[in-house]
Amino acid sequence: MRSRFSKSRLVLVVVLAALLTVSLPLWAAELIILHNNDVHSRLESHVPEGAEVEQGGRVRLATLVDEIRALYGAEKVLLLDAGDAIHGMNIDNLFGGLPSIEVMNLMGYNAFVPGNHEFNYGQEVLLQRIKDAEFPVLAANVTYADGSLFTGTSALIQDFGGVKVGIIGLVAEETPIVTHPKNVEGLVFHEPITIAKLLAERIRPRVDVLIVLSHLGYEKDVELAKAVPELDVIVGGHSHTELPVVEEVNGVILAQAHEYANNLGFLHLEVEDGQIVRYNGFLIPVTADIPEHPGVRAVIDYWNDQLQQRLDTVVGRSDVSWNGERAFVRTSETNLGNLVADVIRAAVGSDIAVTNGGGIRASIHPGEIKVADIYNVLPFDNTLVVVEMMGMDIIEALEFSVRLLPEQNGGFLQVSGLTFEVDPKAQPGGRVINVKVNGERIATSKYYTVATNDFLAAGGDGYDVFLNAKLVAETGIMLRDVMVDYISAQQVVEEPEGGRIIILE
Repeated sequence: MRSRFSKSRLVLVVVLAALLTVSLPLWAAELIILHNNDVHSRLESHVPEGAEVEQGGRVRLATLVDEIRALYGAEKVLLLDAGDAIHGMNIDNLFGGLPSIEVMNLMGYNAFVPGNHEFNYGQEVLLQRIKDAEFPVLAANVTYADGSLFTGTSALIQDFGGVKVGIIGLVAEETPIVTHPKNVEGLVFHEPITIAKLLAERIRPRVDVLIVLSHLGYEKDVELAKAVPELDVIVGGHSHTELPVVEEVNGVILAQAHEYANNLGFLHLEVEDGQIVRYNGFLIPVTADIPEHPGVRAVIDYWNDQLQQRLDTVVGRSDVSWNGERAFVRTSETNLGNLVADVIRAAVGSDIAVTNGGGIRASIHPGEIKVADIYNVLPFDNTLVVVEMMGMDIIEALEFSVRLLPEQNGGFLQVSGLTFEVDPKAQPGGRVINVKVNGERIATSKYYTVATNDFLAAGGDGYDVFLNAKLVAETGIMLRDVMVDYISAQQVVEEPEGGRIIILE
């Protein structure tokens, strides 16, 4: 009979079985911590850029988890997620993260800390997801103004295979500037190390193993380990760091498993008299030869069907044709470019908005508008970012936008809140004149808030000028989802005012 294990999986089983059969003293106990972070809605496997075979995804991760529970006994295995789990792909984004929560329930997670992207849906949706979760959601440093906990739970104390375990959840302090401000209105994100210190002092005497489930990032985890030696383990996320083997800092074990469920973190602890006496921690790659978990596959299939129905949903209609053709959005103002830029500006309330014409990939024809039509126009996973720029830097960006005219340029900017004229006969760098912000001549030394997409904000299409801008908000909100919401609210979409980019003869 042909074995269902590949060579790599046989190696894995041998390694884990060897750990399992190590003779432990009669008074020793063992604890297995399985962990992942920054999955970003990757329920299914994916093929990374440059790779030839698929990897990752909770659908295969779940199979590994079940096998390890079978090897060691489920009562000894602790499954943790270090945040940014339920936002990132359409299957979650269109349903407020519920599909991932259902999969995590099925997999039997023991604790979860919200990442910054969990707040992208707003507080009401996130609180509903917390209610839907059949596992504790821990956020010790996130409170309302009156000091009450946002998630209702800061820490967990529970027995796993005879080991008393404490788990503290910590959320990134910078969350208010990496999501839309309205998503965290009324919440306070306290300095995490201070909170960890206070809780560790209270919990340490009551447990054998004290864990921080951290969505702070690797560098902050190192600081935390140095500042709070009462901790035993920090299971981290946020920075997407791949630690092939665990590290030890100031006597504290640090673990992080990269992203997208590409790996399952594995940490084996031996505990005697309330102390960790031995440990071994590494990453198990989630490869294509690991079978998909049938239960998780069934959940995914259900939500994929719901997703297709959602994409076929009519959200509005239009009596005009919206021009997203490559030859136009990369060389001139178009009505669709104006609409996209207006939607960006309205979503965040900025002074102006700009978006690259190369990010607009299709037109919309008169008649019904479906969600799928909008996703065809905006196929990239671009999110909204707000920066602060001086007038002179905005002019520099506009000059860069038109430098190649009349040639097509994916970096040609569609704009909102701005009007300007272009003399294509002038030398590049001196083509833009008569720039106005909301009808008033731009002031070169004045600061303006500028909304754009994360691609441009990161210097995409060669826009180095954005790299020097001051970050106001990295919302994490998908541009295409904002477009869907806007058209749904309007029902009948009217053409926005034109005449924003005048190209002189």
